[in-house]
Amino acid sequence: MANVHLSIDDANNEFKLRERRFNYTTPTSFLELIQFYSKLLNEKQGAIVDSIARLERGLSTMTETTNKVDMLKEKLVLTMENVRIEEKNTDELIQVVNKEAEEAEIEQAIA
Repeated sequence: MANVHLSIDDANNEFKLRERRFNYTTPTSFLELIQFYSKLLNEKQGAIVDSIARLERGLSTMTETTNKVDMLKEKLVLTMENVRIEEKNTDELIQVVNKEAEEAEIEQAIA
C-alpha cells in the first residue's frame, strides 16, 4: 500500500504537466486509502462468506433430496411387490369367478 501511495507522486507530476493543476498526497489520503482497502476487503470477505453459506445450503438440500429419492425408490420396490401379489390374487379370483360362472351356466342350462 505504501508503494501505491508513493507511486501517486508520479501520477501527480503527470497531472500537473497535463492539467496545470496541483494534486497533493497527504498522510490523510494515505489513511483514507487504508480505510477504503479495509472496507473493500470486508465487503469481499462478506460476499465470499455469503457464497459459501449459499453453496452449503444447496449441498444440504441436494443431500436431503437424494436421501428422499432413495427412500422413495425403496418404497416403490415394496409397492411394486405388493402390486404383483395383488395382481396374482386378482388373477386367481378371476379364475375362480370364471369357473363358478361356468358352473352356474351349466346348472342354469340343466334347470
